[in-house]
Amino acid sequence: MSDEMDEIQGIFFEECAEGLAVAEQGLSAMRAGDLSSETIAGVFRAVHSIKGGAGAFGHAALTAFAHRFENVMDEVRAGRIPATPGVTDVMLSAFDILTDHVAAARGTAPLPQDAAVLAALENVLETKGVGVGGGATAASAPATPEAPQPEAEESDEDEFGFRPVGVALDIFDAAEEPVEPVEPDWIIDFAPSHAALANGGEPLLLVREVEALGGTIANVDLSALPPLRAMEPEQSYLRWTINVPASVEESTLTDCFDFVAPDSVVSIVRAESAAPVASVTATAELDPIREDLAEAAPEPSAPTLTLVPTASPSPSAVPPERAPEPAAQTIRVDLIKLDLLLNLVGELVIRNSILADRLTPADQQRVELPELARLTRQIQDNVMSLRAQPIRQAFSRVPRMLRDLSAETGKQVILETTGETTEVDKGVIEKIGDPLTHMIRNAIDHGVEPPADRIAKGKDAHGTIRLSAEQKGARIFVRVADDGRGIDRVRVRAKAIEKGIIQADAQLTDEEIDQLICAPGFSTAETISNISGRGVGMDVVRSNVEALGGRVEIASTPGEGTTFTMILPLTLAILDGMIVRLGGQRYVLPLANVIETVQPAPGQVKRTSPTNEVIDMRGQYLPVKRATDIFDLPGSNRSLEDSLVVIVESESAGHVGLIVDTIDDRREVVIKSLDQNLYPIRGLGGATILGDGSIALILDIEALVASNSFNRFTPKGIAA
Repeated sequence: MSDEMDEIQGIFFEECAEGLAVAEQGLSAMRAGDLSSETIAGVFRAVHSIKGGAGAFGHAALTAFAHRFENVMDEVRAGRIPATPGVTDVMLSAFDILTDHVAAARGTAPLPQDAAVLAALENVLETKGVGVGGGATAASAPATPEAPQPEAEESDEDEFGFRPVGVALDIFDAAEEPVEPVEPDWIIDFAPSHAALANGGEPLLLVREVEALGGTIANVDLSALPPLRAMEPEQSYLRWTINVPASVEESTLTDCFDFVAPDSVVSIVRAESAAPVASVTATAELDPIREDLAEAAPEPSAPTLTLVPTASPSPSAVPPERAPEPAAQTIRVDLIKLDLLLNLVGELVIRNSILADRLTPADQQRVELPELARLTRQIQDNVMSLRAQPIRQAFSRVPRMLRDLSAETGKQVILETTGETTEVDKGVIEKIGDPLTHMIRNAIDHGVEPPADRIAKGKDAHGTIRLSAEQKGARIFVRVADDGRGIDRVRVRAKAIEKGIIQADAQLTDEEIDQLICAPGFSTAETISNISGRGVGMDVVRSNVEALGGRVEIASTPGEGTTFTMILPLTLAILDGMIVRLGGQRYVLPLANVIETVQPAPGQVKRTSPTNEVIDMRGQYLPVKRATDIFDLPGSNRSLEDSLVVIVESESAGHVGLIVDTIDDRREVVIKSLDQNLYPIRGLGGATILGDGSIALILDIEALVASNSFNRFTPKGIAA
């Protein structure tokens, strides 16, 4: 049982992480001026869910703090407290403490000191004329005297030592204190899971929470209640119909039922769409219950019950229109299991490749190899979709980081994000956290100027950092751009010479000078601070990104800003490739980069300088390079007209022609990391195993044709 509870609690903490991400995103949006009801309600729901789960698992400190936080959010949501920047700052501070409380409940951090933030939350409430804890009086405590009544009834035990009926019947007594009938705007039909009590649930707490919102119990369906001697104390038999005023938002009502079991009945409908409600007195179908009560209790005065029947002809049947909609079925899977499944799919791809190499086309058709390849591809696509996650998960930590850095540096910064829904392999998301952190810190410390300097330059006092992600082919481009001072290349070069990174007489292009800031131990900071100055940062960015098979590009304009771009593989597992030969060896070109292939005609490839050539493609001249020259491989004996030109597309250089000896085949290949098995090599994105068991290197087109590397090599042996 302990292991089972640990597993369930682990799921709760995962949901806490998701809720904290939603709350942080919403609070950051509120701080930026988005005060829409959807944004505020989203933060409230996240805090409310964390509080509810914490209470279920007995995390008292977390529950208490989340409840106090929820009080303020409830008042803001209701419009009784305006979401001013000052109030939002208090809620952001409360969010930080809430995060620490979650970590403490998980056992990964000590219990935080929350007295100051709690005082700030109380101050927010008191300054609006609300007493301590009053911010959620309407939402957390019943406005009617029902709450103490169960406590009084609990002292009246029967001969069996428990009170199965007294509590419930007294709460629902509507005959002794008749009220004026009011047409409700919401009708809630609630039947808890049959095993709710056995699983530690308490349906009455949910009912009272709805009552605290102004709800009135209109009907209690007792048709499923067995005779007293046949009752199972761990099973639930009752079903409630509750009327709630229109002033309560639907999202507030649904929040009350966040943690009910999937097989519970929860229906929330508008009154005008519900069946007519009529008030009747209980009939003989309650007689068995009353007989059991008379037999079990010493002379209690049986209360008179006024009940409202359901619209169904049979009281015990669930009305078809109120049957719960099938919920989306989800399951949490350990990432290690997904990795194992992905590796097995990779092995299946390799076996398909082996069969394709060893069987004749006729044999392939006979054993239905194409159909096997199609099914393998479908399995692969589905496995990859399981690992694909929105890059929002990596972006979510940036707003809090910016707030801390802005407070520490005194710089005003606005964050703009785009492409948060871009999906990336889970493994990529997990590994870009550190590079992203270092790029943001670099942009704040070295890029964005202090407000006074910006104003003197005619800029806005606040700087802007733009964080974006987009997919292009088989690559993901993640950019961090600032509108700061740009890279001071004279200073960077001088520092590099001072630290012995380059020689004093080295001739470097602007792009190569920019890349110096990624050198290990390089820093232009004059003093060591909490943010920079120790010579670590951008070198971590480059090494981590290259370990993923990607690369970092830097573009800077002095006085206008700098853009750092991480170019990452969409997946770390499988890609569609074209098998080509270079100097007698086989390589893989990613098909996502290939536009077309050309058998050059005489004179179609022209030399424009001793080191550069172009190919005439329908009147458009594209730069051409022989791939063997780029890697300084032994050249083949083929003439230029006997070779092939593969036109590829790159982000940095557009369309470019690569001259290869031959094209052997098109295959799905399994990517094996060079970093794990050898070391990263610029221009290579990994390796793969071909059908005959040989190894082929995978070309990184972007790195090959990048402006700072594509023209770096001098071609050899190309005929004029």
